[in-house]
Formats: sequence, C-alpha cells, structure tokens
Amino acid sequence: MTPTWSTLVDTWKSLTVLVIGEAMLDCYLNGTADRLCQEAPVPVVALRDRQDYPGGAANTAANLHSLGGCVHLLSVIGADAEGDRLHSLLQQRGLSTASLIAAPQRTTLAKQRVLANAQLLLRFDQGSTEAIAPELEAQIIERLTQLMPDCDAVVISDYNYGILTPRVIQAISDLYAQYPQTLTIDSRQLNRFREVRATAVKPNYDEATRLLGLPKQEADRATQLSPYGDRLHSLTGAAIVAVTLDREGAIVFEQGQPPYRTETQPVPDAQTAGAGDTFISALTLALAGGASTPTAAAIAAHATRLVIAQPGTTTCDVNTLAPAAIADRKLGTYADVMTCVQHHRRQGHRIVLTNGCFDILHPGHITYLAQAKALGDILMVGVNTDERVRALKGADRPINSLSDRLTLLAALDCVDYVIPFAEATPCELIRVVRPHLFVKGGDYTRDTLPEASVVEALGGEVRILPYVGDRSTTKLIQQIRAVPASEIGIQH
Repeated sequence: MTPTWSTLVDTWKSLTVLVIGEAMLDCYLNGTADRLCQEAPVPVVALRDRQDYPGGAANTAANLHSLGGCVHLLSVIGADAEGDRLHSLLQQRGLSTASLIAAPQRTTLAKQRVLANAQLLLRFDQGSTEAIAPELEAQIIERLTQLMPDCDAVVISDYNYGILTPRVIQAISDLYAQYPQTLTIDSRQLNRFREVRATAVKPNYDEATRLLGLPKQEADRATQLSPYGDRLHSLTGAAIVAVTLDREGAIVFEQGQPPYRTETQPVPDAQTAGAGDTFISALTLALAGGASTPTAAAIAAHATRLVIAQPGTTTCDVNTLAPAAIADRKLGTYADVMTCVQHHRRQGHRIVLTNGCFDILHPGHITYLAQAKALGDILMVGVNTDERVRALKGADRPINSLSDRLTLLAALDCVDYVIPFAEATPCELIRVVRPHLFVKGGDYTRDTLPEASVVEALGGEVRILPYVGDRSTTKLIQQIRAVPASEIGIQH
C-alpha cells in the first residue's frame, strides 16, 4: 500500500542520506544600475547587498535537511575564504560539516551572480575543476566505507568537477552492491555511472538528448523523448529515469510502466538555479520512504515549483511542501486533511467544503463546483466511498469506482483537495475541516441537512447554491439505458 503523505513525512524524519559530489558556494551580488560606464557601453552596478547560499551538492544536502532528512555531505573544498563561508552557511542551517574535507591544494567552487534591479547581468565562476589527488580519493573512499552502510539513501551530485573519479565511482558501486538502498544520481555524464545500477537518475533535457544523440528542440520535448525510455534505462543502468524539461515539467520513465508526466509553472531563468537539486532531493526521500514512482515524481515536481517561485538558490521546507505535495490530491486519512487545513488557515485562506457521490461527472457538477470555489480560496470535496454510494443509490451504483471519481474530481482546476469518507453523513469530516462555508446544491435545504447544525456550531455558514436544471447523474444513466443496444453497437 502506498504511504499517505503523513506517513511519508514521518518516514523522512527518520531517514539518513549521504550526499557525495561537488559542494559549491552560490553568491548573489544585488544592486541597481541607472547609468552606463564611461569606459565601455556596459551598466554600472551600485551594489546593495550580498547573499550567499549553499550550491551544487551542498544545496542538495540543504534541501534534504530542510525536507526532514538527516544528512551527511561528503565533498572536497578549498582551505580559503569561500570554503569558510560555505562551512558557516551549512552550520547555520544545522547541517554537519564533519565530512566536508578542506584541501589546501584546491580552491572552493563558487558561482557569483551580479543582478541589477533583480535582472541577472553576469555570472563568473571560480574553483578547482581537475580530478582530486590520489590522497584525497583515499580519504573520500574511507569515509564512504564508514558512512554508506548506515545510510537509507545516497545521492550523487556530480558536476564533473573532479570529485567523482573512476576510483570513487567504483567504490560506490562496490558498497552499493553490499548495502543496497535508494541511490539516486544527478550527473552531467550519466554514462559513467551505468554499472552502479542506480535506483533513479535525473538528467535534464540537454543531458538526455546528448545521451541519446538527439537534436535539441524548444517545444514538445516530452513527445520527442517518449519513445526512448528503454534506451535511457540501458544507457544509464537505472530503474527510474526522470528527465526534467524546463517549462514542460518532467517525464519519468520506470521499467515496465508507461511514461509519467509532471507539470511546472514557467518562471524567469534567473530563478531556476538549484531547481534540479530540489527535484532530486524530494524524489530521493519519497522513494526511500516507500512512495510509488508517480507519487515520488509528483512530490518532487511540487517541491521544485515552490523553490523556483523564489529568487536565488533556495531550499524547500517540509512545512511548506506538506499541503502542496499530496501527489495525486487524494488524501488518505483525516490526519492529512488536518495538515492541509492548518496550513491554509495560517495563510488566511477561506475554506469551502462540499460533498457528494459525483458518480458520473457532468456539466451540472462542473458548474456547481466552480460556483462553490468562487465563494472562497480553497475548495475541499468530500467523496462518498463505493459502499456508501451503494447504500444511497442502490446495488447497481456507483458506475465509476472511488479511485476513478477521485481522479476526475482532482483533475478540475476549481477543486483543491478530494477526500474520501465512509460515514453516513459528512459530520466527522466537517469537524476535521471546520470550513468557513459548507456548500450544497439547490436540491437540498438547510433543514434537510443533518450536518448543518455541526457546521454552524463550529462557526461556519451553510450556503445552498442554485440548482442546475436538467442535469443529474440518475437522469443521465436513465438516458443511456433507454438507448437501444443496436444503436450503440452492442451485439447480443
């Protein structure tokens, strides 16, 4: 059984994750520009402030930590000012730096971005990119040997800047064979890790097209890559391949399953720094916590959307993700509902609740639900279980199973959450949600609703919406049954 969101969150808090790769310092120099330089036609930026963030593998570690995991970061940095800044940033976030090796012979990788009026003007990079020396390899392998046996998951964050040498990759592969756990890889050269046989890999679109030898295109990227799932599995050795597609979201290939798509919201390119780190972090924790691949991918997509909505390289906090990351918008328990409700109340959102069977979704339902959503900010829809529908409507109902009804309702833009419930009335659901408004259709009155007094006792209001005439599931079923079998191609 796929864990509920509440179970996943609790599991994440008990997971230990090892991150190995190139730790970096991401720096943002912010200022204003209102004149050109006299020496050349370039803007003069009057710097206002500097913001530093963990970058690269350090950003992946920071994301895993903010999502609830216990994290070890294994990397090599320089014994320099940038390395000291990175040390301090990680410690301020509560991350251990015990496995962050400072080597005098290397300089810390740093990416500095200059912004004027929030517009990115320039990025300049520095730091050692050659392969680490043999003595550093030995230190990395020694720490891998100490850490991997006690970890629930491993994330490889490889920018091809010298940490993941062939010897280190072989050590990871040997240890993974002895201590199989969730192992995910984000690398610019995934073919180097083919023999590791990872749980999942996360190439971006450019990396995937290079692997496949395909030309790049600006649109319909998912359509272009859809036929190549088996080839990507073969080239990377991974059971799951999640290809991020920028504005098109991601396409996820799992062996033996059809491709799965996630969506995203377009944002300026300057806000996408570190988005891949967030995606791989959330994907790893979800998979390690027992989530199915579609659920894990959807959670990762939600986390990424939250991060790219913010400027700078940022992390996703589990308390922010919780109400948004119900992957398929089916809330398995009332505890899940309470988590979401608490978040929306803190945000000052007006919560609307309605309920019903919604057996065959028709225009009357759509109109009604859209009207209900317009009365508030968040629309929660309680859905009767199959057993309850049979009790209400008869032994030949429902036509559509609970799973199908939840899926159809969740696909509507006006519906924020769907919640199955098995009780004879929605009174218990109302006590959990405590809606500002409880809405029913015009075929009811306040006096015919036994739950109305519960709503009002909790400070809510009951609202009856106008009846949408000539639209009902029962009438639709009767019309279908009235059609002669010969007219719909049924052979007796």
